[in-house]
Amino acid sequence: MTCGSCDSSSPPARAAQYDAIAELYDGYPGNYLEDIVFFAEEATRAGSPVLEIGVGSGRLAFCLAAVGLDVVGIDSSVEMLRALERKRAQAGELRGRVDVLAGDMRRFSLRPRCFGSSTAEASPGFPLAIIAFRTFLYLLTKADQRRALRCVRRHLSPGGLLAMSFFVPPRELLARGRTEAAKMTRFPAPDGSGEVIATDWAEFLPARQRVISHITYEWRDGADRPIRQVAHDLVARYVFPEEVPPLLESCGLEVVEAYGGFDRRPLTETSREQIWLATPIAKKRGS
Repeated sequence: MTCGSCDSSSPPARAAQYDAIAELYDGYPGNYLEDIVFFAEEATRAGSPVLEIGVGSGRLAFCLAAVGLDVVGIDSSVEMLRALERKRAQAGELRGRVDVLAGDMRRFSLRPRCFGSSTAEASPGFPLAIIAFRTFLYLLTKADQRRALRCVRRHLSPGGLLAMSFFVPPRELLARGRTEAAKMTRFPAPDGSGEVIATDWAEFLPARQRVISHITYEWRDGADRPIRQVAHDLVARYVFPEEVPPLLESCGLEVVEAYGGFDRRPLTETSREQIWLATPIAKKRGS
């Protein structure tokens, strides 16, 4: 099921980077689970329908559906959405709770039925929009960040919330310029040819505020012998916590809460995660 429309005049970075690894995503990094309970709590409190920006293969969307929520997801990666559709085919009664749109987070427009309306009457918007697991960082310029935030704001109901999460740039690694290569996970190969080992190291480019994740996927056969390798890079623009409140305000949003972990601990100088809740700034009477 799809809804809405999107202007894709310039290809979004997320699509170009994730199309190539869509079949591998659920093994790594899609095996990330740390945020599920947090977003499920926020979504349950807000109510349906939930808008998920960067829905991907449905890692979070189907979990929200499992606790009784309706989700409208958008993603610019067609291959990731195909992976979601394969997952939907096995989702049983949950399949009708997840509706998806191939779209660019910088410029999308949803028709009224996507807001839970069966009529042509305009809906007030979504009570909650989620940008999870570093998706916001694939907006590589501040101009694109503002376009996306303004677009999301237009789709929020009055008093609605935007919830987004991404890592806090580690200053010691920024100074060093890179992490060491490490084996991150091992998972069954999607084609049934054995297992895949994902090895990752990150390169930081402070002059451009970029982080490049260099991932190598190595296929192993039943005897644990290497079969083949695929190298893939993911490029993102990291964001410092002090950048976020003024960025949100410039897009008509104000911070409601800021957390330093999915257990809702305070955001401090030692935090490794930053989680933001923001709401549209109420217009003053006569303005």
